[in-house]
Amino acid sequence: MKRIILIIAVMLTAVAANAQVRAVGIGLGGAETVSLQHYIYGQDNTFFQLDLGYHTGVPSSGSLRLTATYNMILWSPEWTWIGDWNLYAGPGLQFGSGFSSMKSFSVGLTAQAGLEYLFDFPLQLSVELRPSFGLLLSESRFKYDVDGLMGFIPVISARYRF
Repeated sequence: MKRIILIIAVMLTAVAANAQVRAVGIGLGGAETVSLQHYIYGQDNTFFQLDLGYHTGVPSSGSLRLTATYNMILWSPEWTWIGDWNLYAGPGLQFGSGFSSMKSFSVGLTAQAGLEYLFDFPLQLSVELRPSFGLLLSESRFKYDVDGLMGFIPVISARYRF
């Protein structure tokens, strides 16, 4: 397990070293998150997103989760002459810890799909869905992490672009 965490940390560091910070902000909805986006160096249509947030789940009293996704812009329609629209999606990983029992730890696969509007000034608004499915280690037992299915509730985000 320590090797897997070390490999993931090295991969995240390598991606962050080759990326430029593009946006930082908050999200509200199915989860309250703090978000950071990096566009991959040399590519205009892919970005890496980190979200740290408090997720309220029905079966538990909530959890703190870190989500990392690699997103690709699938479509950029020209609906307006001011600003830009982007439809994006991508896979990712999610790690978390529950508040009902601080001894619980979850890991899972996640997917993200979103629609964002980039204003002609440094503001970006988006609506995202981020469901995940994984395992929850609690009280020395593995269970399915069903809290991640709350990711079908949209998260509305506002980010400052720079």
